Amino acid sequence: MKPNRKTFALALATATIGSSLVAGCGGDQAGPLDGIDSIVFVQRPRRNEMGDIFQYASYMPGAHIAKLSPPTADGQLTFICCDQDPAFAQADISGYDLSFDAREIVFAAKLSGDTNYGLFVLTLDNGAINQIPTDPNRDYVEPIYLPGDKILFMTNAVVESGAQQHRDEYERGTTLQLGVINRDGTNEIRGPRNLSHRVHPTLLSDGRVMFTQWDHLGEENSGHLMIVNPDLTTSREGFGKEGTGIANSYLKAREIAPGRVIAIATARDRTIQAGALLDVHLGKDDGKGGYSLEMSEANATTNLLTPNVPLDRQPSFTGVGRYYDAYPLDTKADPDLLVSWADGAVESGTLGAAGTSADFGIYLYNGARNTREPIWNDDTMWDVFARPLVPRDAPPEIAPSGKNQFDDQATLVGSMNVYVSSLSDAQFTQGDVYGVRVIEGFSVEEGIPDDFGLTEHEGAADLGVAPVRGDGSWAAMIPANVPVHFQPVDVFGMSLKSEPVWVSGAAGESRFCGGCHESRTDTTVIQPGLTQAIAIGPTNLMSETPRASRVSSSYTRDGEVGIPWDTALQPIFDAHCTGCHNGTAGAANPSWTIMDPLTGASFTWTFDLRGGAANYGVGAEMFSGYSASHLSLMGPMMRDLEEAGLVISGDLTIYVEPGNARESKLIQKLNPPQQFPNQDLNVRAFPGVAAHAADVGQELTPDEYYLLVTMADNGGQFYSRENAPGAN
Repeated sequence: MKPNRKTFALALATATIGSSLVAGCGGDQAGPLDGIDSIVFVQRPRRNEMGDIFQYASYMPGAHIAKLSPPTADGQLTFICCDQDPAFAQADISGYDLSFDAREIVFAAKLSGDTNYGLFVLTLDNGAINQIPTDPNRDYVEPIYLPGDKILFMTNAVVESGAQQHRDEYERGTTLQLGVINRDGTNEIRGPRNLSHRVHPTLLSDGRVMFTQWDHLGEENSGHLMIVNPDLTTSREGFGKEGTGIANSYLKAREIAPGRVIAIATARDRTIQAGALLDVHLGKDDGKGGYSLEMSEANATTNLLTPNVPLDRQPSFTGVGRYYDAYPLDTKADPDLLVSWADGAVESGTLGAAGTSADFGIYLYNGARNTREPIWNDDTMWDVFARPLVPRDAPPEIAPSGKNQFDDQATLVGSMNVYVSSLSDAQFTQGDVYGVRVIEGFSVEEGIPDDFGLTEHEGAADLGVAPVRGDGSWAAMIPANVPVHFQPVDVFGMSLKSEPVWVSGAAGESRFCGGCHESRTDTTVIQPGLTQAIAIGPTNLMSETPRASRVSSSYTRDGEVGIPWDTALQPIFDAHCTGCHNGTAGAANPSWTIMDPLTGASFTWTFDLRGGAANYGVGAEMFSGYSASHLSLMGPMMRDLEEAGLVISGDLTIYVEPGNARESKLIQKLNPPQQFPNQDLNVRAFPGVAAHAADVGQELTPDEYYLLVTMADNGGQFYSRENAPGAN
C-alpha cells in the first residue's frame, strides 16, 4: 500500500539530498547503505509523552510498519503492516524485531483503546498476521527474537503467585518486567522482578540480552544498562551504575560489535525517550573491532557522538534536537547509523506549552562528520526504529542456568568475601562486618498511598541478617522473584554501606557475587564447601514465607520485618520522648518556617514527637506530614516545596538520613548499643558520646534502639505492610 500524498511529497522534497546517501553522501564512494535494498521502520502518530522515559502505554491509533525501497528519500514507501487486516484499523504499534532470516517481524500492538498490547507475527512473504497467545488482560511489548524459536518481551504480567505487579515511583504505572515465550506461544516464562520498569531489550552477539533497568532506591533514580541470560537468570550490571556514566539514563542500546553498543543517553523524565548518541565500550579492546575483554563497569568507557545534545532535561536547540533511537550500520571508530531525530526543543514541558509535539524522522548519521542526511520524514508521524531489511546471524544458544542445590523454590544470595570491593567507599576492615541485612522492596500496589512517607524510599521488609563467616563469606536463602537490596551491618546493627540497587533471582537461582561491589570480571562460581558460609549452610531469611505473612511478629530485633511508624515507633516516642519534645517552642524544640515569596504568607512548625496528624504548607499548597513525629524527624518533602515555589527559613534539621542510620543525628544522639551477636547496653556505637535517652532518665530497650536504627537504614518510611491503609 502506498503512503498518503502528503508523506510522499515530503519525501520528494528531500530527494536531492537523500538520493546521495547510497553514494556515501557524494561521488562514487561506497556508502553504508550500499547493497541494502530496503529498510523498515515504525510510523506512530505524533504525540507528546509526559512523565518519565520508561512509560510504555501511550496509545494513539493509526500506526504502521513501513518499508522504504531503496532506502533513499526518493524510494518507494510501502505499508507492510497492518492495512491488510481490518482488525488493525485503530492499532498502535509500539515496537518490533526482525527475524534472523528476515522473513518475518514480531511486533507489539494495541488494537483499540480498551485492549492491551499483545504480540503478533507478520510473515513478510504473504502479509499474514498471527497473534501469539498471551494474557489479554496484560500488556506485552518490545519483543525481540531469541535463538531456538523463542521471543523475549517486556510485560506487566506477574511472575510471583498471588502478587500484584509493582508500580513505579513517580507516575505509579504498572511496571514492565522480562519474559520469554516460544514462537508458537507455548511455555511462557516470566523473569524475576525489579521494583521499577525494565525496558528496551536487545540481543547481543554472545547470546545474552541487554536492557535498561530503572533503578530507584532512595536518592538513586536512574536507568542503567543490564545484561541477562536468555533464560532470565544471571543478570549483571552493564553500564552506568558505578560512576562510569555521563547521564541519568541509557535507553535502546544496540550492539555495534562485541562489547560495544550505541545507546541514547538522556534524563529520566520529560525528554520523550530521546537524547544524545553515546558509543559505550563495555570492556577492553579485543583487537578485533570489539571490546569484549574483561567487560565490567570498571573498564567501561564512552564516546559522546553528539556533545551539543543536552544530557539533562533542558530543552534542546534548533539544529541540535534529540535522537530517539539508533541502529549501527558498521563498526567504524566513528560509526554510521540509521537514526530517528527530531529538531528543536524535544522536551515535553516546552512542547506542551507550545501545543506541539516532536517530529521524529529517519536520517543517516555520519559518525566521522557528525552530520545527518534526511531519508524519510512524515511530519504527522513519528518515524522511528529504522533498520535494514536483511538477514543476520543468530548468536549461540546459552544453556539454562543450573539450580542452587539447596532449594528449587527459593533464591540463594551471598558473597564469597564481603571485604572485596571495587569501590573506594565500600572498603571494609576485616572484622567490621557482622552480617548482611537483606531488605525486600515493594511498592504502593500493597495498599500504600502514593508515597510511603516524607522520603524517596519505597516499601521495605527486613528479611533478616545473615552472619558473615570467618573467611568473609555469607549466604542466605530468600523468597524467589522479589527485589531485594543488601546492607553489610556492624555489631550495632547499623549499615556500613547501603547498596542502592535492587537484585532479584528466579526460583532455584543462585545470585552469588564475589564481594560488595566487587570486580565483575572475577569468577563467582560457587560450589558446596567452597566458602565457609556454603559449608555451614545458607541462613534462611523467610525463603518459604508467603508474601502476606512477611510481616512483623513482634517489634523486637528478631521479630521485626516492617516498621510501621504509628504502631512500632510512636509508642517509643510516647514512652520516652514526648515529655520534652511536645511542640512547645524552646531549646528542646526548634522551629522552622515555610513562606510563599509571592504572597508573603507563612507557616511555622515546631519540633514535636507526638503522634497527632500534621500538615504543612501555605494556603492552597498544604501537604500531608503523616504525623508530627514523622515530620519533625524526617523534615518536609523538599520536592513538594520546590514544585510549589515555597522557601524554608529557620532551624530546619533533618534528624534521620534515609538509608544511613550512622550519619543520622537522631541515631548519633541516642548512641545505640551492641546488637550482635548479643544485645549489650554497656557497649555503645559512638565511644565518648553521651547516650541521650539514658542521660535524661529515659533509657530505651535494646529492641527499641534496633527499631530506630533499622528504620533509618531502611529509608525512614511511615507506611509498611503492617499499617497499609488500603491493604486487602
